[in-house]
Amino acid sequence: MRKSHIFFISCMISLISFAYNCNLYANLDESNLTGKTEGINQKKTVVGLEILKFTKNSNLEKAGAKIGDLIVKYNGENVYSIEGLKSLLKSVEISEVEVILKRNDKEITLTIPKGQIGVYTKKSIPKYQAKEDDVVIEGIGILGWGMDMDNSFLGAVYRIDEKFGQNCSYVDISGLSGYAFRLLFFDGWCPSSPDATCGKDVGSEILEKLGYKFDVYHLTTEFMDENMKESAISEEEIRKILMKSIDYGWPIIAIDLIDIPEWGIVTGYQKDGKKFFCRTYFDKTKEYEIARKIPWAIFVITDKQETDITPQYKNSLLFAKELYKTEKFENYFSGLKAIQEWIKDLKGEKYFKEINDTQFEETNLANWWIYYSLFIARQNAKNYLTKNINKFDVDVALITELSEFYAKEVEILKNGFQYVPSTEEVEKRADWNDEMRKSQCEVLENFFEIENEVNNIFNQIK
Repeated sequence: MRKSHIFFISCMISLISFAYNCNLYANLDESNLTGKTEGINQKKTVVGLEILKFTKNSNLEKAGAKIGDLIVKYNGENVYSIEGLKSLLKSVEISEVEVILKRNDKEITLTIPKGQIGVYTKKSIPKYQAKEDDVVIEGIGILGWGMDMDNSFLGAVYRIDEKFGQNCSYVDISGLSGYAFRLLFFDGWCPSSPDATCGKDVGSEILEKLGYKFDVYHLTTEFMDENMKESAISEEEIRKILMKSIDYGWPIIAIDLIDIPEWGIVTGYQKDGKKFFCRTYFDKTKEYEIARKIPWAIFVITDKQETDITPQYKNSLLFAKELYKTEKFENYFSGLKAIQEWIKDLKGEKYFKEINDTQFEETNLANWWIYYSLFIARQNAKNYLTKNINKFDVDVALITELSEFYAKEVEILKNGFQYVPSTEEVEKRADWNDEMRKSQCEVLENFFEIENEVNNIFNQIK
């Protein structure tokens, strides 16, 4: 099967899942902490909101809360969702409020001022009770947003290599794969641009560099043409492949297991493959969860060879050089050309006036997610170079200069977030207007100048 089939499907499905996508990604600050209500059944499954992180000067942290605590009650009301908690925050009229937390099954009552509490959270559900017929690969670590591994495919690779490989850090995986240096922009807005397997497939790149052999399979979907359908397999065949891999002791990198099309890991099965266990970026417990869907694309590891990754540090710089100079991979603009096309599309005032509300939201999501992913990638590039400065077999002065330029890029992008709202922040078109897009263009133009300097340094590396 051609991997480009997966890339095409990934792009199409990303376009129709934009609204849900944004709710899950928009966690830059407390004002974005909203979520979707999952219906009345959530009250039977959600046991509270797990605290992932605190904002600066968090009232709840000051009162004694800790990361990992569950928020179960606010002002006497049960808490089942982020949306519900936001409503409770707004409805309180007294000056101080009681919040009940659970820590290791023990209830803790804290009193805090009314208003914002200063936390990042996710829903938590009861722990799954193991059954005798479960077939599980133990020891695959947790995946999740806000854990400094915000690319789902690379996060899956990191967790698998943590157990079976050389235990590379996520930053090293980001750098060795080339992802930290990559920028893609789809020819027509699409939030799939940052996917590690789209355009220039750095997902397969890192698996191969780490010594993994693998096969790729995909299901038939409505987005395929007839030629693509010829290489697809059935859901039943996918189930058999997943079970066989688990029986051999290999977890599987798979897309669209829970909620939306992001990559996760299949870690086991039960009831002869009727249900599969998984790790995903949308899990609500620290244990393996049950997948809600059969994945439509999978990377199945077949072998792991011992490999010396030392030469790959130098190779990652040569690969970055290729990424910068190549103008297009399949339907994705790349490198310096990607920035120019991005700016050009942002300046398309006619386009923004003519598109309907759904298209506007799709474009808004693509813009924000590409920008956010670029910011994280360049942070990783800076850290990768600094951490491994003596491993590249390149003049240390060049590596230092590169890392300094990436540090400048990170600062430019960080300061530019004020002009790049997520769809959670855009309730009407005026919330992301021509003036904001013009300001973002100026940010990207400044970024482009530094990228040119970076490109000049890469051209000196032989």
